[in-house]
Amino acid sequence: MTTLTRLWPVSQARYSTKTKTRPALSFQQFIQRGQVISMYRKYMRLTKQIPDKPSRRELREWIRGDFDRYRTESDPRRVDVLLAQASRQYKNMESGMFPML
Repeated sequence: MTTLTRLWPVSQARYSTKTKTRPALSFQQFIQRGQVISMYRKYMRLTKQIPDKPSRRELREWIRGDFDRYRTESDPRRVDVLLAQASRQYKNMESGMFPML
């Protein structure tokens, strides 16, 4: 006679009803968040043009590190400055580095 004497253990912490809540974003922060995500994606798409896989991986890690460094920035003016810098740097990378590939 075979019976299931023990089911898979279910961790209560995994299914906890307590969740971490973040403070609500203002409209400006919401828009800036979308702009940051869009810029990050543009950078990642740009790296697809690099044929050498180790170089591509290194550049992606560098990009990720840069974005992570400013992840907690909450001052809207500072975020605008960082987005402007990222945009300029992206244009430089797009026009200066990759035409020779």
